[in-house]
Amino acid sequence: MSSGWKAEILAVYRKELQTELRSKSGLVTAGLFSFVTVVTISLVLFNKNVNAPGSGLQDISAGLVWVVILFASILNLPRTFLLEEEQGTADLLRLFARPHAVYWGKVLFNILQVLGTATLVSVLFLGFTGTRVSVPWIYVVSLIGGSCSMAGAVTLCGAIVAQAANRAALAGAIAVPLLLPLVQLGVTGMRAAFGSGLVGGGQAAAVGLVAYAAIMLAIGPWIYAAIWKT
Repeated sequence: MSSGWKAEILAVYRKELQTELRSKSGLVTAGLFSFVTVVTISLVLFNKNVNAPGSGLQDISAGLVWVVILFASILNLPRTFLLEEEQGTADLLRLFARPHAVYWGKVLFNILQVLGTATLVSVLFLGFTGTRVSVPWIYVVSLIGGSCSMAGAVTLCGAIVAQAANRAALAGAIAVPLLLPLVQLGVTGMRAAFGSGLVGGGQAAAVGLVAYAAIMLAIGPWIYAAIWKT
């Protein structure tokens, strides 16, 4: 990668980071949503032994973790492209950076956001519910692979609908078909990490999430470049 590409990507990434740190709207939204949801879940599971074999609560916990991460991401991630159109800065951005660099700068920022949200949800969920992680590496790989996949998919959806009316609602709607297989893989990996599902299935799901992320990040810049020209 040439120094020009690196400079453009880093410039877009810094712009997104500085904008978020200035307004903190995305951080506050994702943080509050995650905290309130996890506290509510912990109240439902209060005085229940989540780790008891055969209770089924480990399977439920695996699904609940991904529900929180999914909705927090859908609420926040499309904003990186939608705000450009709302604030009238999209045309200015086109003058100073190439489409691939714009996409990479924004998706790297979104990956950072999702990883931060996933880490927060994990700490809160495991702390409040007392869920035990039996296979830590599957848990970690599933979170990282799922976070990168989610960032790539939702960022691309935000870019596709950026110039449409009701774009915020449309971004979440068109992201659903991309996110359903991701969530299925994520839940399978989490079940194995919590000691409920088969370890072999959890390994396959973790690898699948990493592969899904690689595919989304590979095709995303090219699709965005085609949209950029229209």
